[in-house]
Parts: sequence; C-alpha cells; structure tokens
Amino acid sequence: MIRIENILRMALIVLPLAYTTAAQSHSLWVNQPTVESGKTVVVEMGYGDEFPTAEPIVADRLHIFAPMKMIGAAGELTLLPGNENYQFVSKTPITKGSYLVLATYNPTFWSKNTKGWKQQSRNEMSDASYCEVASMFGKTIIDVDRANNMALLSEPQGQKLEIIPLANPSLIKPGQPFPIQVLYDGKPAKNIAVSATFAGFGDPHEHHGHTHSHAQAFLNKTDGQGKVNIYPLKAGYWIASVEYKSPFEDKTQCDEYVTQSTLTFTITE
Repeated sequence: MIRIENILRMALIVLPLAYTTAAQSHSLWVNQPTVESGKTVVVEMGYGDEFPTAEPIVADRLHIFAPMKMIGAAGELTLLPGNENYQFVSKTPITKGSYLVLATYNPTFWSKNTKGWKQQSRNEMSDASYCEVASMFGKTIIDVDRANNMALLSEPQGQKLEIIPLANPSLIKPGQPFPIQVLYDGKPAKNIAVSATFAGFGDPHEHHGHTHSHAQAFLNKTDGQGKVNIYPLKAGYWIASVEYKSPFEDKTQCDEYVTQSTLTFTITE
C-alpha cells in the first residue's frame, strides 16, 4: 500500500523537475463551476500562470481561443458569452446528469528572440532562438445530483492531447487512487509525465495566495496504455496537467509542437 507520507515526500523531491510551458509559461484550464439542477451554469476558462484564478484574456490573444463547449448525455449544450471574456453561460437550465466542459487554445506560432516572445514563426522572426507551435486543451467534470454517468465522463472528446477520467473523482477520497488515461491523437500516450496540484499548494506569500503553475503535489508517468493513478493528497480543488512535444516538420520555420492538456476536479473528505 502506498502511504500518503511517501507520496508527499516524492512530490517534494520532484518539484524542481516539474516542466515549464513555453508561450510565456501560460496554462489553460476550465474552472469547475458550482451547479444546481434547474438553473443555468456559468463556466470559466482559466488562462495564465496562477491556478485557479481566471483573469480577462488580453485582446491580442482572444482570437486564439475557440468558444467553450459543454457536453451532456444528449449532446452539446448551447453556451452564450458571459459577462467576462473568459466566461460562458448555458442557454438553458441544466438538469440532473453528468457533463464535460471543454476549452481550446488553437495551434499558434510563438517565437522568442532577445526582445521576448511574439506570435510569429521563424519566417517572421529571423533571429529567433526558439520557435514552437503551442496548443492547449482544458476539461472539467460536472456532476448534477450525483448522476455519475461514467459512460460520458470516460468518453474521449477529440482533444489532440486529452486526459480521460477512468473513475468519477467526486467518489475518490484523499489518498485513494484516481485512475486516468492520457491520449494523443486518440491513441494512448505512453511514458508521458502527469503532474497534479491543488489550489493553495505552494507558498501563499510568494504567489499572492494562489498556486503557481510550477508548484506540483504529484508527478508520475503513464504506463504502456497511457494510464496512471493520481493520488490526491488531500481534499480540495485539483488540476492534473500533461504536456507532449514533437518535432516540427520544417526546422527553418519552427522547432517543435508543444501541446498541453489539463483536467480539473474536486476531491472531498
């Protein structure tokens, strides 16, 4: 049996190894909303370097994001723009059931030179020291009235890099394994690093009371089937993250593809 103390010790050891994302170290996630049957729901797309704080997306990056999607047993629900540019609201009240909410950051060239990052390939930035095509995906789970529809929750949604929950995290208690599978292009992503953390983990003074994206409470790798068990250390609001890199076809234009994906979930006592 794996002891919580051992998991925590492992997490502290691997913290300095946690990967950083390019494109100015930003991440994408979907905040898990508070829901009530018979009412509309507001969903938020988080984009930045602090979790779980969602902030307005700057104007010159808005074009990168696809509209958020909400999937239920009967198909896709209509979402309307909310009060903030990172918010969407369901057109109709939601009823008992399980739902997935998805966010997408479309493939975007990012290059870096001595002046910093720009949305350009090497064709536009001839002195670039590095170039990547960044893509990001976010997902969260909504369970209204304990529907627990695992057929839906465990169904791949076509994200290029996707985290699939193989159990309902609302039924997982602290210290118990939460099994997931990671897919890349619909196939198991083998031997890929999976990190996870919870809101409040890290130094609250250094990071203004929020968990910085580099502070991780769990890190392990997937097996040959792209599967791994996440061990949530404590109750709270969690985010699991994965990253996959592959070489770009034409090195004169860019260096590599960098694809990220996240899954947010809540663990209760």
